[in-house]
Amino acid sequence: MLSLSALAVASVAVAGAGVVTGLTGFGFALASVPVLLLVMDPASVVTATLVIGQITSSVNAWTARSHVQGTLLRALLPGATVGIVLGSFVLRFVNPVALKLGAAVLVVLFTLLLATRRRPAGKPGATGAALVGGASGVLATSVGLSGPPVVLLLHGALPDKDHSRATLAAYFALTSPLGLATLMVQGSAPWHAWQAAAVLAPIALIGRAVGSRLHRSTPQRVFRVVSLGITLAAGLGGVAAAVATLLGHG
Repeated sequence: MLSLSALAVASVAVAGAGVVTGLTGFGFALASVPVLLLVMDPASVVTATLVIGQITSSVNAWTARSHVQGTLLRALLPGATVGIVLGSFVLRFVNPVALKLGAAVLVVLFTLLLATRRRPAGKPGATGAALVGGASGVLATSVGLSGPPVVLLLHGALPDKDHSRATLAAYFALTSPLGLATLMVQGSAPWHAWQAAAVLAPIALIGRAVGSRLHRSTPQRVFRVVSLGITLAAGLGGVAAAVATLLGHG
């Protein structure tokens, strides 16, 4: 179990990540993992963030269920399911650092592209949604960058902040259990991580409630800037981490 000092650090991390998730519908792991890694081992961090993120996303999706775009969500899920399974095998054949670098660069480029668009991209067809879901799933279990592909798609297709946030939350609420099940099958979900998640989840939910209130008062333009900023940070962070690894091995 966590020491009191580690628990204090972890509590601040998940509370802040809960605010981000309540505001945007995504970003729990992105906001919490860097800090949690200071006080927890990597396997525990992955498990705990999946569990807590599942809880916060489920609450977000349920409370905003009237805004969930069901047709688009259903189009994303089959590809995501296949991608999550495939992603667990990708690392057997592809250099993980090269994969993460390539994925992060694409995230940065597409975020910048979306940020400069003046008009919504429009809703994708079934094939396009399936491909985006598949990319998200593969990245989820290979390099931990599941969010950006779906975030970028929904921000282009659903410019309304309520629809975007609700659909993102529903997507992560439905796909997170499969990622967690994959970890359990592989024996990578330690029991003490579940204990930590049980202690930290209520704190994350308090943060989520604060973020949800902020969402209601946040202008559409600000919401877009914050969401794209989080996605861009994920991409740039992935690039920096991959480059640092490559230089360290050089």
